[in-house]
Amino acid sequence: MKETKTSQSMLAAIWTFVKTNWMTYSVVAVGLTVSYGLFVVPTKMTQTVINHISQGTLTRENLITAIATVLNAGIVTYVADHIWVRLLFGKASSYRFDLRRRLFGKLIQMRTPFYEKFRSGDMLTRFTNDTNDYSELLGFGVMSIFSALGTIFFVLPAMVMISWQITLLAALPIIILGVLVYLISAKQEIASEESREAVAQLSNEVLEVVEGIRVTRAYGKKELGARRFQEKTANLVKKNDRIMFYQSAYGRLSLTFLGLSTAFVVGFGGHYMTQGQLQLGDVVALQLYAIMLMDPMWVLSDMVLIYQIGKVAFDKLTELMETTDDMEEDGQLAFGELDRIRFEDYSFTYSGSQQPALDHITVTLEKGQTLGIVGKTGSGKTTLVRQLLRQYPVGTGQYLVNDRPITSYRRRVFEDKLGYVPQEHILFSRSVEDNIRFGQPNSKAVQIINAVEAAAFSDDLERMSEGLSTMVGEKGVSISGGQKQRISIARALIKEPELLILDDSLSAVDAKTERQIIGNIQKLRAGKTNVIVTHRLSAVQHADWVIVLDEGRVIEEGRPEELVRQNGWYAEQYQRQQSEEGGA
Repeated sequence: MKETKTSQSMLAAIWTFVKTNWMTYSVVAVGLTVSYGLFVVPTKMTQTVINHISQGTLTRENLITAIATVLNAGIVTYVADHIWVRLLFGKASSYRFDLRRRLFGKLIQMRTPFYEKFRSGDMLTRFTNDTNDYSELLGFGVMSIFSALGTIFFVLPAMVMISWQITLLAALPIIILGVLVYLISAKQEIASEESREAVAQLSNEVLEVVEGIRVTRAYGKKELGARRFQEKTANLVKKNDRIMFYQSAYGRLSLTFLGLSTAFVVGFGGHYMTQGQLQLGDVVALQLYAIMLMDPMWVLSDMVLIYQIGKVAFDKLTELMETTDDMEEDGQLAFGELDRIRFEDYSFTYSGSQQPALDHITVTLEKGQTLGIVGKTGSGKTTLVRQLLRQYPVGTGQYLVNDRPITSYRRRVFEDKLGYVPQEHILFSRSVEDNIRFGQPNSKAVQIINAVEAAAFSDDLERMSEGLSTMVGEKGVSISGGQKQRISIARALIKEPELLILDDSLSAVDAKTERQIIGNIQKLRAGKTNVIVTHRLSAVQHADWVIVLDEGRVIEEGRPEELVRQNGWYAEQYQRQQSEEGGA
């Protein structure tokens, strides 16, 4: 039932595209009609010439006329083919580009829950292989349909005009072949699905190897990685071999039934010749036409494969397009300045979890304040940041911005006011300048320099071979963790956001550099709102308010100096870290 629905949806989508571009496909149809209409001309001329030869009536004029007709038909066919091939496959390429553009447009709008539903390799396979496979239906698929129809409409009538009896006999093996092709296609569809999944698994393996290459080398597990890659590759080869097994069956069957069709034509053609009902040229023409009838069968074998693979691809692409991030409907309101953020009796639980990640939290952040968020690993710090960033659906309780529910505002308006430096510092495979300028594309050179200085990155930049033009490599692979963090901080600072969120963004720098960066942020962002998540308490000593989280609950809160005097978790960690820094 699901397969039938998928096929109907896919064909409906293709038909909608064809109707939208009806003019292009009308020209394609005319070109194909001309091409296949003239397809029978060489055989017709061959029939005429051989009949003249067998009767001894061939003249120079007859031969020249036949040759000229074939040459003219060839020229016209070439021009027609050139036109329809460019239009048809050009339109298929255009559709593939548009499909990828729409997919990418969806991806950049989706929040974190969406990406938790797909693995990176699988999503990459959908973006590349599946879009290619599906768009092939609009190129080679449409051509195959016209090819089959053109051959039937022009070749069969030409055969019937010579002998309907032999035409029927010659077509009988081809009809049986069509039934067998249909039966084989059901198994081929399963093989296509398995092959596609094997490609996705291989893509996942490659991405994991590339992203974890440093860890793999550090633990001396190169052989393990190579073995796993070989296993995935061998599995893909096995799945593709199965597809080729069914694909090759089409060719073997086609040759077998072509032999039967030829035997019928030659046998019965010879019989009718002895009775004077057919001439030698007629029998030769029937044989050539019978071979032409096999072309749709050859094309059909490819078409069945493309259709099955295309259907699998369409199903995967539809799933990607229809899957949501479970977020609420976007709000309609905009607002000027970010005056107040408040969580009131707020709780949040991740999908599939029984334990709340945030449990009845109440905290207020006023404009111009700096909020520190601390706590042991797994206490809910990053989860609270994700709520601030609107990466997940709103939980229970109230999340208010300027005393209105956050869901009433347009997400884009809220996001434009944020600057975010995550724990995992994602850099692009571009220059240092390009990575910083990403925060504010129209920034001037002086702004970039100021952001670099504020992030305490000036000395490192001077030591780089090409300064701001230095390439950082994919995900910053060619620079250190501390340098990644400071480039990410500079990227956030250059945006001059109303709310700056640092999510444990100073963990890879030393205490001296941390103090320098915090001091610069205090100076540059005086009167602006900040949230600092950290394990190192020295990063929040200047904060206006600090909350301590444990198992999703606020167990302590207050000014830093007040928390030190409370002799709780904060005071214990503060004393321990002070001792460590003193000992260092």
